[in-house]
Amino acid sequence: MQYNRLSLYFQRSILCFVPFLITGFMGGEIILKSSDGSKIKFKSENVYCTTGSEYPDFLNTYGGGLIRNVNCTANGVRTFLTGDRTNFSETKLCKVINSQGEKVNNSVANSNQNTFACLAASKFNKIK
Repeated sequence: MQYNRLSLYFQRSILCFVPFLITGFMGGEIILKSSDGSKIKFKSENVYCTTGSEYPDFLNTYGGGLIRNVNCTANGVRTFLTGDRTNFSETKLCKVINSQGEKVNNSVANSNQNTFACLAASKFNKIK
């Protein structure tokens, strides 16, 4: 009798922690602070990066050959200091790669590294 109660209690306690385990290890979320005091919450499934088509390096800036842009998009919820919430979405050029997949030094991509889209993509390891 005592064993059955203990077993039932143990089963119920495990069931209470399953939602926490699932949300804790699946995807995750991050919160980034803005300069105006607002906070933007991003979930892993709402941040993605796409690699564009190859195009020639016409100006021979990166040693010639073909290069590709890696653009990242981050969608989240922005919460202002007043408690108001609004949708947030941003797409930025986060990296430029050559045909071998190596990162090339690009001033636009380098200046975008501290944008919300690039920071969220880098935190979730979405930039390939």
